[in-house]
Amino acid sequence: MADGSSPSAAAGYPLLVQRSNAGSPAMAFSLSDGKTHDDVSLPEMHSSTYLQTPQGWVLVLSSSSALEMSTFLLDPRDGRKVGLPPLDESELPTARKCVLSDNAPDAGAGVVVLSLQGPAVWFCRVGGERWSTHTYDMGYFSLPVEYRAPKKRHLFDVAGVGGRFYFCEDKDFSLGTLDFTGGDGEVALGAVAVPGGIDDMFPSPDSSGIAATYLVESRGDLYLAAVVFLGFRAEGPPHRFSVYRMDLSAAGPAWRRTADIGCDRAFVLGGGGNFGASCSASGCGVRANCLYWFNSFSPDDNNLHVLSVGDGGVETVAPPPFEHASCVHKPFWLVPTTNNTA
Repeated sequence: MADGSSPSAAAGYPLLVQRSNAGSPAMAFSLSDGKTHDDVSLPEMHSSTYLQTPQGWVLVLSSSSALEMSTFLLDPRDGRKVGLPPLDESELPTARKCVLSDNAPDAGAGVVVLSLQGPAVWFCRVGGERWSTHTYDMGYFSLPVEYRAPKKRHLFDVAGVGGRFYFCEDKDFSLGTLDFTGGDGEVALGAVAVPGGIDDMFPSPDSSGIAATYLVESRGDLYLAAVVFLGFRAEGPPHRFSVYRMDLSAAGPAWRRTADIGCDRAFVLGGGGNFGASCSASGCGVRANCLYWFNSFSPDDNNLHVLSVGDGGVETVAPPPFEHASCVHKPFWLVPTTNNTA
C-alpha cells in the first residue's frame, strides 16, 4: 500500500494496526483476509495524535504550528470529518482512551477521553464550544502491603450505550454511570446495583487468577466479556472465557451469561487501551459469535486468539500477525464506523 491509499483499499476492517513510531508507516492485520499488509497509509493520521473509538471513529489531534491546532473525529475509511473544539495534547496523559456516547457523532453526542493513569476525564459534545476537564473519586485500590503509597482507583472500561456512558466496578461487577449534566456541566458518577454480581467467572470459588474484562456495546445492548487466566501470568491461550449481557428489565439489573452474542456479530478485544467493540460478522468477513482477542497484558505474547462463544473453543492465529515486527507499542484495533448498524 505504498500508493498512499486508505487501508480499506487493500485490507478489510476490522484491522489490527501496528505503528512503531509516530509518522512511520504502519502494518495492519486484516481479519477478513487473514493477511498482514505492510506500509499502510492512515489518511490524515501521520504525525498526529489519534485515539481509536469502539464506534470506529478516530479522535485526531493535529497541529500544523504552535498557534494552530485542529481536533476532529475521522472515519479512516473515507476521510469524513466531524469537527470538535480544540484539545491540546499536552493536557492529556500518555495512557488514554476515547469513547463516544452514540454510534453516530451527531450534534449533541458526547466524546470522552479517559486517563488510564488516574481519575481524570476530558469531555465535549459534538457541536459544543470547548472541552471540560473533570476529576472524580472512587476510593483507593486494594494493594498488597509492600506498596507503600496508596493508589486512587480510576476507570478502565467505559462503553457508550444510547447516549449514556457506563462503566463496570472492578470489585463486585456492579454497573456505574458517568453523566455530564447540561453542556459542559459537572461529571456525576452513578451506580446501578447488580445483586449477586458475577459468581461463575472463575472455575471454582477458591480459584486464584486474573481476568481481563471488556465492556462492549452491541446494537443497543451492553455486554461484559471476560478472559480468564489461572495464576497471575497472562500468557498463552486463556484458561477459559465467558460473555455476559446486562439485563435491565423490570426484574432487576443482572449480568446474564450467554453462549450467543448474535448470529451476525463478533467482538474484537484487547490491544491498546483495553479496547472492546462489536462488528457485523457478514459485513466484515469474520466468524459469527466469536471473540477476536489480542493479548495486551503480556509483553512477550503477540498472539491473536479466536474464542468461540458457542462451544468455548480457543484457536490461536498462526503465525502471529506481527511475528517478525519490531513492536514498540501494542497494536490497536480499527473497526468500521458501521460496526453496530450492519
